[in-house]
Amino acid sequence: MTDVATPTPYGHWRSAPIDRAEDAAYTFGYHLIQHCRTEALKDISSAPVPRTADDFQSQVAAAVDRALHNVTALLEGVWRAEAGPDHTAEYALSVCVKDASGTAVERIDISPCLLDLPIGYWKWRDGEFR
Repeated sequence: MTDVATPTPYGHWRSAPIDRAEDAAYTFGYHLIQHCRTEALKDISSAPVPRTADDFQSQVAAAVDRALHNVTALLEGVWRAEAGPDHTAEYALSVCVKDASGTAVERIDISPCLLDLPIGYWKWRDGEFR
C-alpha cells in the first residue's frame, strides 16, 4: 500500500456521528488489509504452484488460517495501529448474548488482552475445543 491509500488521520475525521463511525471503520479496514490480508497473500505468492487439488486446498487453508490468526492478533493489540501521525487505534471485540426476543442479556468484552484470542482460534481449528 502507498501513503495515498492510508485512511484519514483521526484529527481530520468528520464531525457527524455516522461519518465518524465510517471513518473509524475505514481505519479498521485499512489495518485488516495491512496486517491480515496482505500477510496471508504473501504466503501464497511465495508458495510453489500447487500440483494437486489437495496441495491447492492446503495452501488456501494455510492462508485463511494466517489471515484469521492475524485478525485475532490485531484485536489483541499485537501491532501498533496508527490513526494518523498523532493517534493510535485500539480495536475491541465483545460477545453479546441475546434472549429469544432479541433483548441483550449480557455483553462480555473479550479483547483487547483479556484472553488469548489467537490460541483460541488454533484450538478450535485443531479440534481441541467442543
